[in-house]
Amino acid sequence: MRYLEIIILINLAIHLSFIMVANYIFKQKKNRLMIFLSCILDIIYILMYVYIPYILEPYRFVFIFIISILPFVTKGLIKALMLLLVYLLLNFTLGGSAGILYKIINNFYVVLISLFIILLIISICSLYKKTHSYNSSFIYPVFISDGIHSFYLDGYCDTGNFLTTDENIPIVFLNRKISIGRYKRNIIVTTVSTKKEIMLYEVKEFKIKIKNKYVKRDVYIAYADISHMVMFGLNILGG
Repeated sequence: MRYLEIIILINLAIHLSFIMVANYIFKQKKNRLMIFLSCILDIIYILMYVYIPYILEPYRFVFIFIISILPFVTKGLIKALMLLLVYLLLNFTLGGSAGILYKIINNFYVVLISLFIILLIISICSLYKKTHSYNSSFIYPVFISDGIHSFYLDGYCDTGNFLTTDENIPIVFLNRKISIGRYKRNIIVTTVSTKKEIMLYEVKEFKIKIKNKYVKRDVYIAYADISHMVMFGLNILGG
């Protein structure tokens, strides 16, 4: 059949874009192996849909469920079901990628335009993710304690840009103000366009979760609304 290879590529692009959107919404890391297996099943589904639809029809929804859930099976039951729901909502809202592609399979220009649109959407999403990567790449689960109270929170720590004081002690930004820690001193945060004074706090115990393990570190804590601050390229100066 004409353009079958292009049809498969477009379907895979749609499939991968749905997976990417679902993972981005819930800030989940991709499981490449499960996504690869899902893509293989997706290709098999398309070939069966085109050549032997009468055999596929009784098992169609089983195939769709397996293809949809497979990229998310390692996320835990609740997260996997939520990610699956987002994927299915996207797929069913668009009418089902396989059904749409089967209708346009003999229109070469529509196929090319569809491929271009899908690639454009993926490129825009990838660019957006790069420019907003601080939402996931630099946020770590942290544990802080003063010996009496303890908290599990999310902390911003740009390990690549070495956000430290002039004493070379790392700074972790928390976007929730809590009554814990001993005031240490103020520092000046200098960016390209602004300069802001913030307070640093010292706690008795601080642990950061790296590779599923909580590791003890000596750090200073600062409180800031990290969702509205551009942390990249900051120069942390002692004050």
